[in-house]
Amino acid sequence: MPEWFWIVLGSVLMLVGLVGSVVPAIPDLLLIWATALGYGLLVGWGQWGPWLFAGITLLCGVGLFAEFWTSGAGARIGGASTWSIVGGVVVGVILLVVAGPLGGLIALLAGIFLLEWRKHRDSRQAGRAVLGTVVGYGASFFVKFGVALTSVVLWVIWVITTN
Repeated sequence: MPEWFWIVLGSVLMLVGLVGSVVPAIPDLLLIWATALGYGLLVGWGQWGPWLFAGITLLCGVGLFAEFWTSGAGARIGGASTWSIVGGVVVGVILLVVAGPLGGLIALLAGIFLLEWRKHRDSRQAGRAVLGTVVGYGASFFVKFGVALTSVVLWVIWVITTN
């Protein structure tokens, strides 16, 4: 395949990843990272490619960590216990694999609600914990979008400097 094909395909995938940073049902940072890796392997790394890919890798790792941390911080502010957060994440990850991103998100919230309700026998307290999680998860979109946009810009610089 000619190099322009990989650049066009990479651009489309990067755009999908950027959109995915704000739309939960679309892959985001992992898609951006995998696209950059594929570009390096298929087109070549060039002089700056390894450094730019390292930057993309670092940014995407920080973005994924920040997503979990921000959501957890929101849950904690909402009053959720550590065990409820961990339980919600476990259920969310399992349903993520089975039912996709939206199913994973719903399972995370339902898991936190049920565990908090079981602990306190108070649906209002459980609801506050879920609301905190939603607010934290919402805040993580700003972080993820910034990381995704910066990663895409690094990839564009890589493409320009390689050609």
